[in-house]
Amino acid sequence: MTNVIFYGILSVVPLIFGAFAGAYLNVKEKYLGAISAFGAGALIAALTFGLMEESFRLGGLDNSIIGFIVGGFVFVIGDLIIIKIGGRGHRRFYTSESSTGWGIVLGAVLDGIPESIALGIGLLLNKTVGLLVLVAIILANLPEALSSSFDLKRVKKSKQEIIITWFLVAVAGFIFVILGYTIFAQISESVTATFESFAAGAILAMLAVTMMPEAYKESGIDASLATVLGFLVIFILSKAGI
Repeated sequence: MTNVIFYGILSVVPLIFGAFAGAYLNVKEKYLGAISAFGAGALIAALTFGLMEESFRLGGLDNSIIGFIVGGFVFVIGDLIIIKIGGRGHRRFYTSESSTGWGIVLGAVLDGIPESIALGIGLLLNKTVGLLVLVAIILANLPEALSSSFDLKRVKKSKQEIIITWFLVAVAGFIFVILGYTIFAQISESVTATFESFAAGAILAMLAVTMMPEAYKESGIDASLATVLGFLVIFILSKAGI
């Protein structure tokens, strides 16, 4: 359990760091987009070589397919609800006038829930899968917090409010890591495998509508190579047996 707490803290520290950087620094969008694309590629590799493979090993093809599809649908429904209240969504859906600060933060929490649950389950079932997911989350959380902090500044939130709200997001992420580890320790492997693919589907849906479109918008064609590199890093780590 001590290791899970430690890994959970490691997974959310980039959110705090990104909040400070977003609140106090002016990072060029081109660099922000490249970092975001790198994190997206890493997450795609982690759900491919970690979550889905482990889900298939434990629960078989049917469980993996069902969990993956349902996870994607659930994220889309949640994202649509948050867009309606002025949340994160894809940036083309909102402007600084229509966005609400808390809607943006709720969107970030929605983005982070499947990642955090996946980390907790991964650490429970397979340490290698858990570490792959951890590395990918760390690489993805920094640009997520940076980007959302800029959005919060656009809706006239103070630096102090940005730090506090992202601290709350980090706490929520940490809690879901612990829940992912403890709750699923009491459930059968086949059900846990379904939830593992559920998290993978939700993560992929999140990447498709948030990180990847925004990365391309901010850094253009450079996002392509950054995504490839992020995927490659996690692929190498998965085959090197971290």
